[in-house]
Amino acid sequence: MITKVGFIPYLNMVPFHQGFGPAPLEVDGERFEFISMTPRVLGQEAQKGTVDAGAISLVDLLQLSETYEPLGAFGIGLKRRALSVLLFSKKPIAEIKGTCAVTDETSTSFRLLQTLLELRYGRSGIKYGRIASSMLFDGESDAMLLIGDEALKAAKEGVKGLPIITDLGEEWNSWQGLPFVFARWAVKKSLPHHVKAIISKRIQNSLYSNKSGTSDQFDYWQGFAYKLTPYHEKSIAKFAALLEKVPSVRSPEGRTVLPMAIATTVKKECEGV
Repeated sequence: MITKVGFIPYLNMVPFHQGFGPAPLEVDGERFEFISMTPRVLGQEAQKGTVDAGAISLVDLLQLSETYEPLGAFGIGLKRRALSVLLFSKKPIAEIKGTCAVTDETSTSFRLLQTLLELRYGRSGIKYGRIASSMLFDGESDAMLLIGDEALKAAKEGVKGLPIITDLGEEWNSWQGLPFVFARWAVKKSLPHHVKAIISKRIQNSLYSNKSGTSDQFDYWQGFAYKLTPYHEKSIAKFAALLEKVPSVRSPEGRTVLPMAIATTVKKECEGV
């Protein structure tokens, strides 16, 4: 049997993969294969049942409770700031209107953005469009959401025409007084118990292993809680409840994902999955 593990090649995932991927692995006769994918694609593959385990985006995992289960307390939680889930905009987040480009890699971060804009700041009528990369951003939108390593790079280099940077993790913490959770490790319920135990042990060992990196990378990793606390569990419950109240998430029109073209010909409302 080969256990297929979703592998997200982001810097914030490095602590999970010290001796546990991305190279194939065999432990106690069990083979593990790691498949590189973005958070959004991992959620889509989990919906199809093609992956057995991975750090699944929170909004996707909330919809997969019948077939997947959390693996212990392992996850991508924050202490306060995210540093790599960033909104770049022309105006402060409380004043944003018009169009917003959204990276095609995100699931949960997009939902968090909608929740903040619509419930915290009362912003409505914002149109969202998916972009495959910030390199395709044409500069015409009023804001752009980036995540992961691309967000880190953009924060250093800046985004032309979008000078204001908002950390969505910090926004959530300031609003709710809780640390946000973007993903948590989950496994198929049907996996044999001993395979789940191997994955859990490997992740645990990885988190406590010695890592190599720059001082900036270590500072970045220190901003995450890789084992979720009761405060993170409370935050998950709060976010799930608020999602039910977000107009653009609830509306039928918000359930069609439309890409944003390189030019500005396509600027339609879309929804993350």
